[in-house]
Amino acid sequence: MSIIHKRLAISVLLICLFSVLIYIGVGYFIYTTLARAEPGCGNNCSNSPNSFMDHSSNSDFAFSNFSIDYWESYRYPGGDEGIELDAWWIPVDQNGAGDSPVIILTHGLRASKYDSDILLVAAILNEAGFNTLLFDQRDHGMSTIEDGQISVGTKEYRDLISSVDWLVDEQSINPNRIGVYGLSMGAGTAAIAFGLDERIRAVVLESGYSDLNVIVKEELQREGYPSWLSKGAVWAAYIFGNETLLEPSPQLAFMNHSGRPIFAMHGTGDTRVLPHNTSDMEVFAKQYGANLETWMAENAIHSGIKFMYFDEFASRLIDFFKSNLEGDLKPKKNLENN
Repeated sequence: MSIIHKRLAISVLLICLFSVLIYIGVGYFIYTTLARAEPGCGNNCSNSPNSFMDHSSNSDFAFSNFSIDYWESYRYPGGDEGIELDAWWIPVDQNGAGDSPVIILTHGLRASKYDSDILLVAAILNEAGFNTLLFDQRDHGMSTIEDGQISVGTKEYRDLISSVDWLVDEQSINPNRIGVYGLSMGAGTAAIAFGLDERIRAVVLESGYSDLNVIVKEELQREGYPSWLSKGAVWAAYIFGNETLLEPSPQLAFMNHSGRPIFAMHGTGDTRVLPHNTSDMEVFAKQYGANLETWMAENAIHSGIKFMYFDEFASRLIDFFKSNLEGDLKPKKNLENN
């Protein structure tokens, strides 16, 4: 090879190497920007199970109609060494959990157990006679700040499984009485945990997703970045943050269903997590023979089904868990949104 050819080959190699470094560098910027967590409770710190509202908007929803009189605060180990989870345990009454089913509520991205959306679901279930457990995922709320980054459920699922451990070991709950409700990223988290832990006997996924490749690309597009940068963001997450953003996959809920029921709902007006992410679940359910029920709520926005279709939301949620979990329910009153 002539000197000219050698220099040309070296130049091409350097250009390719430089291009890869630029691609990963841009990916790192995107990853650290879009995966940034916001620990704490923000403007929702005054919320509690007893009294809560939506402080982020001028909502006219009658939050004041919903109140939980008794709950207990706990901190327990998360899914990895050094992680502690901050939680509210809400038994059906101050006498304890009794024989009633238990629903673990899993919040969404940059939210917490202080969020009015998740507290409303807890109130609905509590009034229907369910025990509930609300916990802050790592890097959220009052739980341990691990690295200040979110992992779209691929690490957070371990905190959900450790919450199941806590219920079984510390509250003596029969696993056949345990269900999970997940909202948005919490739905992705719940789907992964459901696929890996058969103690979760039924799961509700609201505004969720099942394909992490798709959700990462759509998140980039929503923030104004071209989707072809998604691999750079994923590589950067692995290289610099030891994050495997694509594994384990929420599709495990369908692959490892073992006949356990899944209820997925999504508003057709959702622009945050696009509605096809739930309708696509039907493909995986058919492929793996999963027991999936879906509800596409017309015109509802992200996390908006419970507000736009309150009665139907409450009825479907309660009936699903009541039909698929063991335990006795003693409803406190009829649910109405006055």
